[in-house]
Amino acid sequence: METSYCLFEINQCQAAVDTAYVEEVFALPELVLIPNAPLGVIGVLDRRGDTLPIVDLQVNHESQPRHYHLSDSIIVLQQADLNIGIIVNSVQGIKELSASDIKADMDKQQEESNLNLKRFFSGMVTDESDILILNSPQAWFKTGEIQQVISVTRSLADDFYRAQPEKALSETQLLDDTSITTFAPAVTPEDRAIFHQRAKNLRQSLDEKSAITESRALIVVSLGDNLFGIDSNLVREFITISQATPVPCCPKHIIGAINLRGKVLVVIDITQSLGLPLKALQRLPKAIVVEYQDSLIAIVVEEIRDALFSATLSDIQEVTDNAQIMGSDYAQGQVPYGDQIIQILDLPKLLDVSELIVSESF
Repeated sequence: METSYCLFEINQCQAAVDTAYVEEVFALPELVLIPNAPLGVIGVLDRRGDTLPIVDLQVNHESQPRHYHLSDSIIVLQQADLNIGIIVNSVQGIKELSASDIKADMDKQQEESNLNLKRFFSGMVTDESDILILNSPQAWFKTGEIQQVISVTRSLADDFYRAQPEKALSETQLLDDTSITTFAPAVTPEDRAIFHQRAKNLRQSLDEKSAITESRALIVVSLGDNLFGIDSNLVREFITISQATPVPCCPKHIIGAINLRGKVLVVIDITQSLGLPLKALQRLPKAIVVEYQDSLIAIVVEEIRDALFSATLSDIQEVTDNAQIMGSDYAQGQVPYGDQIIQILDLPKLLDVSELIVSESF
């Protein structure tokens, strides 16, 4: 049986966690550091009124301070009543993995990875590249351990924010703060200000929190100059197509068929259905594998812009009937994404169009 995993990179290693545990992904903000905290916890952050402990999966070398970058991310994991964040270098996408392929032997990777494999990881998959498999979050701690840490760190975090009210943090003070307790002291003052602003954006009142609790997880892809969001529940994994076998007597949008771990998948191009001009494929095109009517289909995309974007329901706008937007016939709504707009695709509706239906009898 195969399970969907969220792939991420950490310390030049590829790792994965069951998507069932993934609640949210966001850019790394400033953390409240907790010196000498146990269990791999390095600090906490205020996430919309809740204290979220943050774990660093790397081995702790006290003589070597950790270096963090603006490109790093936090993956928030949830299992039962446990919420915890992990720091990763990047989120790479989604991949289906079989439990039978996960091997417990990780001795070779222990020294090479500089990761705390025994505490946090359950095994690895040897595929085209080695993928370390993160254990379930509750397995990292003994009963009650993490709750004790949260109880202590919550008061420390409250004291930190009370001692540094926003109005008292002038820009000069913020940029000149290079004490050893400062998060990421080695970064430039400008980068430190960005970390701080990210943390500020995460701290919100309970009223604001309740207003944005409901969200929709999207995979964001680009086609031409347009961004499209696809419900993450439909997406099984991301792939690169090295070779597709042409299917005789099929229309242009059917690129061919591929063998994915013993399963034959049809590869399609949806650009013309969205009103976009048909382009020549890249040499090694990217594709998302989606589930449709109990079958898997590979849809070619130009780029995967965001492996897991959380769109707040209150931010999703209706697409008006007279909207001159590519793909609007199949749009369930639109949502801002930086200085661009994501069209949220009704993918089942798009695939239901008669000319896109492909017989499996080929």
